[in-house]
Amino acid sequence: LVSDYYDLTRNVCNVYNDMARINKKGMVNRVNQVILASHGGLAAGMRDTVELIMGEVPNVHVLSTTRDETEPIPLRARRLLESFCPADPVYILTDVMGGSVNNDMITLLPEFPQATLLCGTNACLALSLASADEPLSDSEIEELLEEARGQIVNCNKLLRKAAENEEDDL
Repeated sequence: LVSDYYDLTRNVCNVYNDMARINKKGMVNRVNQVILASHGGLAAGMRDTVELIMGEVPNVHVLSTTRDETEPIPLRARRLLESFCPADPVYILTDVMGGSVNNDMITLLPEFPQATLLCGTNACLALSLASADEPLSDSEIEELLEEARGQIVNCNKLLRKAAENEEDDL
């Protein structure tokens, strides 16, 4: 009986959400959903960073695994994924390749073909996905990944090179 209530509530919410997303042409607008999933507070901190820069981001969701969790992350992830409109692309960003969070998300991919799992996230990637207003092609995702990788820099090395270039110019 309780599960029937939750199913009914979820279906009513989905219909309401779809009605709110109907555009002038009578089509339902797709929303890119972003799930930040991590160990500890990394995902929540990443969302805070995104919100600091972009403002409120209702399409960015947080899943974290903690030592004192009462519900496993795969169950929370499945419930979250089921709450999205099936037409919405979902981008799941995880923190550690081969880590428990990433492995748990991998197990959900067959059930949710609209989901794309990206591992090794940073703020650049989270911001790019949170601000994307259209579904992304594989090549666009690769471009975003390259851009995000480019943000990982040894600043000390850059400063040394800049100082060497200044000396050479003298």
